[in-house]
Amino acid sequence: MEERFLYHIWDEGHLSHQLKTVCGKDLRIVYQGQFNTGRGPDFKNAIIELDGEQLRGDIEIHLKTRDWQAHNHHEDIHYNQVILHVVLSHNSTYELTIREDGGAAPILELENQLSDDIKKLVMEHDGDSKPAVYCELLSAIDKDHLELILLRAGINRFESKIKRFNTALSLSSFDQIFYEGIFEALGYSKNKLNTLSIAQNLPLLLLREFKEVGMTQEELFSIYLGSSGLLYRSSEIISAEDRKRAQSIYESQTWYAKKLDLDWQLFRIRPQSHPLIRLQHISSLIYHCLDEGLFKAFLRFTSSHDELLKGFRAIWKEGALSPELPQIKLGKSVQDNIYINIFLPILTLWYRKMGEKDSPAIEAYKSFNALQDNYITRFMHRYLSPSHVTLANSKAVYQQGLMDIYHRFCSWHLCKQCMEKQARNLSI
Repeated sequence: MEERFLYHIWDEGHLSHQLKTVCGKDLRIVYQGQFNTGRGPDFKNAIIELDGEQLRGDIEIHLKTRDWQAHNHHEDIHYNQVILHVVLSHNSTYELTIREDGGAAPILELENQLSDDIKKLVMEHDGDSKPAVYCELLSAIDKDHLELILLRAGINRFESKIKRFNTALSLSSFDQIFYEGIFEALGYSKNKLNTLSIAQNLPLLLLREFKEVGMTQEELFSIYLGSSGLLYRSSEIISAEDRKRAQSIYESQTWYAKKLDLDWQLFRIRPQSHPLIRLQHISSLIYHCLDEGLFKAFLRFTSSHDELLKGFRAIWKEGALSPELPQIKLGKSVQDNIYINIFLPILTLWYRKMGEKDSPAIEAYKSFNALQDNYITRFMHRYLSPSHVTLANSKAVYQQGLMDIYHRFCSWHLCKQCMEKQARNLSI
């Protein structure tokens, strides 16, 4: 079995209802965390309960317990926030995993604690894990059926996002989860957990308190840069004069001085995509919306799905929300990413919480033009004919459908299960 299949099991929650660690403690998974595509543990910002005590931190996943030492995590400070070591099979004499800082993380052995629906799948996966060279679904299907399959898979991915935001909402607010979503989108894949960490460590409620007693917009921007460490790492991105001014403001402000432990990946990042520039562009919007509420400001433009995109686009333009608010210079691809992956799922969740079943966000999602290709959609295109690629690239919902199929089946080589799933969908 490949280790990444265990990521799928953990992320989808295919575990028994009563979990115990190797050392015998009762375990409950409150939130599985966010999958980490960069350096460090496999899942970040997880929440667990261990014998009733709530813990927040990182999750590391291995096939065997001793892989921790084999991968030298015991000498790596980036793994010192691990609160749970998840393994398929426990093969160590110790009941706890020792971190670099001397702390101990409990171990969860999955082998005999999987849910019934995944046990058979694990056995089949072990027996045949060779990648397919021909896709019986995508390579041979007709265009009409492909369109139906991608639409349903795209809606499924959309609903999964809503489910995740709903979990986060139980611990937070609409304003905060939208704020965190925007910041995560600012970092792209390399730095999304870093920008997300900024939003989590500087929540809107705290920033609102700072503003009420005098924090300026320049001070907010300097806090973002200073606390994140970007102020001292990106000498080529802003002028020496601007850097000196930001540093002076940060060192003289009295609101926030905590230094966040962030591992920035800045090699070969284009200047306009640099997280420092992104923070500069977004800080004016955040500051302006602290009084009214960030999500509430965006709710002004939700009357119908036809007006939804127009209103969303207007927010980034100068003066749309307020005459004092300058243009927020985020590229169209970043705006589109926030719109499809953050705003519309959260908006749909908000409508449902308000007791309104029909949300204009659903229709807006279905009708939105395609986003930029990524490595997953490009990978999936090799199984499609040129006309099918044109279809898949015609709408964002179809692209999201390809990504849903990839994450649920293709990345685990679950071809048989995929065919069975799509056959059931087409018969409905």
